Amino acid sequence: MRLVIMSDSHGYDENVSAVLKKERKADYFIHLGDLCSDRHKFPKLIILRGNNDYDYDLPLQLVSEFNGIRFLMCHGHRYPFYCREEALARAGRENKCPYVLFGHTHDFCDEEVDGIRLLNPGSLMYNRSGQDIGYLIIEISDAGKVEVSRKYL
Repeated sequence: MRLVIMSDSHGYDENVSAVLKKERKADYFIHLGDLCSDRHKFPKLIILRGNNDYDYDLPLQLVSEFNGIRFLMCHGHRYPFYCREEALARAGRENKCPYVLFGHTHDFCDEEVDGIRLLNPGSLMYNRSGQDIGYLIIEISDAGKVEVSRKYL
């Protein structure tokens, strides 16, 4: 199973479209918030609500299972700045999710905190670290092996 994870495109619809075109063979496309655009333009996307999204029908947080692996997905803005990673890891544990996908920071993250793997694709508009804009690919084998790679536009 192949997941494409993106976040924080802030109305740069052409970048979202470029990822969708580039990764046509994915099983799921997930946008972690701050799409800042009409969600109906992107029917293939699972979209979460970010702090700059005003479509209140979008979920703030989701727990989903892919090939037997549970993921907590959120934008991340509702977790405190000073201890965001610890709070996200705690939420992952509470929801029995070994993986937490989040955005909001405009910076790539792949780190483990208290046994929970935290993944942030960075922004499809601008990364505060100066890194190129990009997204994540998560591949999950039928045996439950998870591989994560970062891709750039």
